[in-house]
Amino acid sequence: MGEPNNALAVYMNRPDRIRSVLEYYIGEKLPQDWQCVEAKGFYTVRNARGKLSFRQRDFIGNASMCGVSLKLALENQDSVNLTYPWRLMELDCLAYGKGIEEVQERNVLSREKYGKGDDFKYRYKKENRIEPILHLTLYWGKEKWRKPLTLKEMMTDIMALPERMAGLVGDYRVNLISMRAIPESDLQKMDSDLKYVLGFMKHTGSRKRYEKYIRENQDFFSRIPRSAVDVIDACTNIKDLRESLRYTLNEECGEEEGDMCKALDDIQRHAEKKGEKRGNQRTNKLIQLLLAEGRQEDLLRSATDRVFQQQLFRKYHI
Repeated sequence: MGEPNNALAVYMNRPDRIRSVLEYYIGEKLPQDWQCVEAKGFYTVRNARGKLSFRQRDFIGNASMCGVSLKLALENQDSVNLTYPWRLMELDCLAYGKGIEEVQERNVLSREKYGKGDDFKYRYKKENRIEPILHLTLYWGKEKWRKPLTLKEMMTDIMALPERMAGLVGDYRVNLISMRAIPESDLQKMDSDLKYVLGFMKHTGSRKRYEKYIRENQDFFSRIPRSAVDVIDACTNIKDLRESLRYTLNEECGEEEGDMCKALDDIQRHAEKKGEKRGNQRTNKLIQLLLAEGRQEDLLRSATDRVFQQQLFRKYHI
């Protein structure tokens, strides 16, 4: 898990931001009884040689709505992954396996009696159920993700096989949101700061554009959460803006916040001072050269004639 993925995982681990992406994907508001609490998403596995390793989800939560209990899994991707459908399937299989193990453990601890139709060998009763996993992938990269979005798109072409035989091949689909491609009209419907983070990314084509966007939304950017800054930095790498930020703790939410508007002002003042200093250095060097050559008249003229001064700058390569 790299630094961008870490920043995205931390940022998206908040109910209002999760709600925003879900409501965008389904095209409607979630019901009032919607709830989602983060659960453990860490799984240990052994490979064919018996070596122990682990898999970790970016987010998995115990959720409920409309009287249905389920699990919600979110994965963040900042680049196109050519093995992703298989990786996602593996994560979901591990989660379903864990669900089955939990049912089996409950049956053993409660000393369940097994009847006709039950599976005594696997400690599983016919009325036992596991929770469905709703998986959603948030793609934050610039490059368009076309394929693969299904397991079959990773396979060799099976079109030559008889139809019923080809139907024996299982598939697994990736539910993907291209975060940078969410229309502005849909961003405005979001009830979280995700709309500003994604809005900023849409305006990073030029410095003037993103500075204008920050000024237009100063209520948010003057108190931007550090987790949002980390995502912007990971996805856009606007270095000078990040380095100019200073943070203070918001005790109400327990998260550090920075003032991007002030950071822009500081950057601008620094640039002006740097330009003024450089201009003074050029002028002083020109004065020294003209005095050394005994050209006092040219020196006096350059003090009043800016065009002539620029000509002298070019002549002496200053």
